[in-house]
Amino acid sequence: MTKRATIKDVAALAGVSFATVSRALDDHPDISRETKERVRAACAQLGYVPNSAARGLAGQSTHTIGVIVPDVSNPYFSDMATAIEQAAAEQGYRMLLSNSMRDARQELQAIDGFLSRRIDGILISPLSLESQAAHRAVLGDLPCVYIGINHDGQSSYMAGDNIAGAYRATRYLLELGHRDLVFLGGRDQSLTRVQRSEGFRRALAEAGLTGREYAMPQDQADNSRQWTYEATLALFRQDRPPDAVLAFSDIVALRVMEAAEACGIRVPRDLSLVGYDNISFSHLPRIHLTTVSQKKRRQGRLAVQQLLSQIQGDRSRTVHLVQPELIIRSTCMERQGG
Repeated sequence: MTKRATIKDVAALAGVSFATVSRALDDHPDISRETKERVRAACAQLGYVPNSAARGLAGQSTHTIGVIVPDVSNPYFSDMATAIEQAAAEQGYRMLLSNSMRDARQELQAIDGFLSRRIDGILISPLSLESQAAHRAVLGDLPCVYIGINHDGQSSYMAGDNIAGAYRATRYLLELGHRDLVFLGGRDQSLTRVQRSEGFRRALAEAGLTGREYAMPQDQADNSRQWTYEATLALFRQDRPPDAVLAFSDIVALRVMEAAEACGIRVPRDLSLVGYDNISFSHLPRIHLTTVSQKKRRQGRLAVQQLLSQIQGDRSRTVHLVQPELIIRSTCMERQGG
């Protein structure tokens, strides 16, 4: 039996993106006449027959948006997805969620999958600048807003201010009298880690100090929690353990707490600890972690607002950099004699 042609086959033959084929078949005004003719010729050559039900939706909204995150098991991304879903529902939209599982190919497949469902727009938290560079050819003119900082300089995006957040957290530790500070965790090639490191260093430089930093090697990305635990054990077993640790994330901070307990180090009496992200676990009584909130609810609302503006026809580039907030709980205390 001859394999039935798909819309991806048409896109490959016509030399256009999957999204462009869909819009050409919908007679979208943004697609040139030449491109529409090339797509139709490819359809004829391959014997591709568009789904009549889908074509009947041409020009109509499905009131559905897609969201792609790298790791839905990470509480930060699951909390963000919840905030987006709530904000979208308030505007009469439903949300479809896809997990790229930190794989660039799956990120592109997730975009393709959403396009086949005829979503109205998409929010993406890309894996890296490299993975995001491949999106444009697939997305076509589909409304899109990026979450975070892994994007080119031409895209609309919403992100938290990582530099400001790490700076504020480091200043707080310095105000408590701590002088030997460590910034721990995050992949060494992560732009997010680079920005948080900048905030950490800036605060220390203003105080005339330098800190210590320990970044996770890229080849340990699939073993991040174990690497964090072992790196923290090694840090605490040094001749000069730190006064305080700024963790790259709350997940990292939890592993620091485990390692501290294993070494007989008491938080906060012996070590002040600050996390980052304010995930749901951080406020539990036995944890009660001082952390930096990225204001996920506000970020989710802003991202949805940006995307809906595009869906409604405003294609101007929009940028939102949300200022974080230091949430002071119980894992830090003033250094004696500081």
